[in-house]
Amino acid sequence: MEQVAPKILLAAPANPIPPTSQMIVEVARRDGVSPLRQMREMWALRGGQNKLSLTEYYDLGVFAADMPLDVKKTFVGVQGNKQLNMRLSPMKITAIRSFTNDKVMYTSLLDRLGVATTHTQAVVHPYRAFGTLPVLRDVQAITTYLKNEAVYPIFGKPCNGSRSVGSALITECSGDMLRLGNGREADVAGFAQELIEDYPEGFIFQSAIQQHPDLTKVAGPSIGTLRVVTLRDENGPKVLYSLWKIPSPSAMSDNFWQAGSMLAHVGAEDGVVARCKRGTGLGAEWIDQHTTTEAPIVGVQVPMWDQVKQLAMDAHMMFPEFGVFGWDIALSDTGPLVVECNDNPYHTLYQLATGDGIMNESFMPQFDAAIACSNAMVKMRDDLMAQRIADTKQSR
Repeated sequence: MEQVAPKILLAAPANPIPPTSQMIVEVARRDGVSPLRQMREMWALRGGQNKLSLTEYYDLGVFAADMPLDVKKTFVGVQGNKQLNMRLSPMKITAIRSFTNDKVMYTSLLDRLGVATTHTQAVVHPYRAFGTLPVLRDVQAITTYLKNEAVYPIFGKPCNGSRSVGSALITECSGDMLRLGNGREADVAGFAQELIEDYPEGFIFQSAIQQHPDLTKVAGPSIGTLRVVTLRDENGPKVLYSLWKIPSPSAMSDNFWQAGSMLAHVGAEDGVVARCKRGTGLGAEWIDQHTTTEAPIVGVQVPMWDQVKQLAMDAHMMFPEFGVFGWDIALSDTGPLVVECNDNPYHTLYQLATGDGIMNESFMPQFDAAIACSNAMVKMRDDLMAQRIADTKQSR
């Protein structure tokens, strides 16, 4: 049988595995939660505003014996997460979301308007044009670019995608070989072929970021972005919460699902790390120091925190129709910059990093205010359209 060469780029995580009877028994034995209680709770949380899957019930640690059911009902799953975000940012007033999800066009706009963001070196795409940016159409063009024109280190990722799937940090090119951020090597032509075959919607090459030395001292050289979630109400945007996604030393990106990665909760007001978690479910552990550098994580002051918050809020005001955004902000040696914008922020990260449900009693009044503001925008738009239609009929 012909062997299939392993993929070079970061593959998507495996589909969630439903909880096994062994896991249910282990929760009963270790945490004192009977199988019957587990089943009752999973059933109670699978619908409504929670939409928590069986896997998410365990991954998020919602099975905890000392957690009251009304607190468990503050947790949401992937579908509950999307439902909440759609109420905050109704489709009627956010038709531009296809633009905010376009990694090339959106970062180009930020750069044009003077908002600190990543630098795009080139784009792989079969037919689109991107102004003066070099566009690589085929394997030969990609190979030539990587060998002769790229300024290393570079970070590559799909133009459309999430969860760091398909991403790669490339530190250098020597002859026909690329050296990746995780220590692997890859043939340039094979890498180019993989881009053409697996990412027909485009792939972007950006200059890698030089991380702020204060963060490097703690987490090593791997870039870990800050996930800063902003919420807009009638008074404008504010930071709701923030996390520090700390990559495993063997990872090429900071997505939490990669083995060994850590997730820290950063205080929205002061920028101080309050808690840090590694792993999920029964394998989750709260840690106080980095697993490799052994430097303390909890208590770390994120540098330039006021600038980080201001950057996120200023960027949100460019599209105030959205009630919520999740910003991936890198802290470089010269200051914070926007890496990506997420119009459907994955609140599961907050729930993992804190052990709290996103619909907690502190956040819900803020969500309600943001939803009310969005609904008022929808009404204003509907009233304006109705008036224009009436005026048109009257003028005939």
